[in-house]
Amino acid sequence: MSTETLDFEEQVALQLAQVREELLNRLRYSNVVHDNKLFALLNEHPESDWVAHLRDYSGPNYKELVDKLERLEATQCQFDLGLFGFCSDCEEPIEDTRLEHDVTVQRCQHCESQLKSRAQ
Repeated sequence: MSTETLDFEEQVALQLAQVREELLNRLRYSNVVHDNKLFALLNEHPESDWVAHLRDYSGPNYKELVDKLERLEATQCQFDLGLFGFCSDCEEPIEDTRLEHDVTVQRCQHCESQLKSRAQ
């Protein structure tokens, strides 16, 4: 494993910890009873189950954080499987500049462009 890949992996681990902490703090200190109950629910379950609970029970105020958590967990899985840095569509290496900009990116520039053009 290259030093650069280790740096990316460390970056993902750090971001995961930060997002989880931010979610817990927002839920813990919320004035909304439902948020406090969700905080308790998350504390009863392993972190690997959080996204499912958050998708089911959190409101739109948490969507951005939940989306980020989900992308980071997917990236962590790619590290575990040895697939980090490869495009999920064409399986070619993702450009380093794209990964440096967003370590959770899933596609190379070409495939991302193709996806966006099909969506229009």
